[in-house]
Amino acid sequence: MSVYRNDSLRYLSQAVESILGQNYRDFDFYIQLDGPVPEMLSAYLNQLDDPRVQVRKRNENRGLAYSLNELLDIVLPLGYEFIARMDADDCCAPDRFERQLLFYQTHPEVECLGSWAIEIDKDGNEFFRKKMPQTHEECYSLFKIRDCVIHPSVMFRSSFFKKAGLYPLDTFFAEDTILWAQGFRAGCIFANVPEFLYLFRLDEHFFERRRGWEHAKNVLLLRFRVNRMLHYGLGAYVSAFLYAFAKMLPEKALDLVYRIIR
Repeated sequence: MSVYRNDSLRYLSQAVESILGQNYRDFDFYIQLDGPVPEMLSAYLNQLDDPRVQVRKRNENRGLAYSLNELLDIVLPLGYEFIARMDADDCCAPDRFERQLLFYQTHPEVECLGSWAIEIDKDGNEFFRKKMPQTHEECYSLFKIRDCVIHPSVMFRSSFFKKAGLYPLDTFFAEDTILWAQGFRAGCIFANVPEFLYLFRLDEHFFERRRGWEHAKNVLLLRFRVNRMLHYGLGAYVSAFLYAFAKMLPEKALDLVYRIIR
């Protein structure tokens, strides 16, 4: 988990408690402070009385991808077989780790495993139930259009990073999208547990941040990069233009499109 200055104490505490309250308890929890954070966030993390929690601090804000790579540089040499992601404003179902590990036991070929998610608003009310493709083939097909796993719901097998590399540091946003492309290119196997194991929070600015000319342009550049990496055909480029066009719609229209195409 990465934490930065604009994270909410209320949401952070819920996120942390949903991890520490997992039914499966044999794990370590690494948290990176991405630059200075308000005292109330720092105080909350410092008072956590759990030997599994390890908090690391940095004086400069460097972004999510940089923070996650820092943590991966720590944990990969330590020999962990599985590495799970978490965002500082979401929540997990108490059986998330348990169900993902069980899936891995019966699918030893999988190296990147997400889950379905319940999208919630700022107050925790259900907004949408988001299902993701289950098999590798379905994930690869959907990735021609958009992401096939929900980033913070993912549990990786450590071999994923040995094959695909770490998060790219040269993207304007959506570093996870390029990581998935690196994974597919390296032959990693993707899947999703067909259960709602993650609660993904949409704040009041969710759609506002994901629209406008600048975002549309960067979506187009991102999808073109993915298409070149994986040699997707003409249809993927058409989808990229439609995806970018949707980012130019008014916020309410984008909200409607977002509900329909998912």
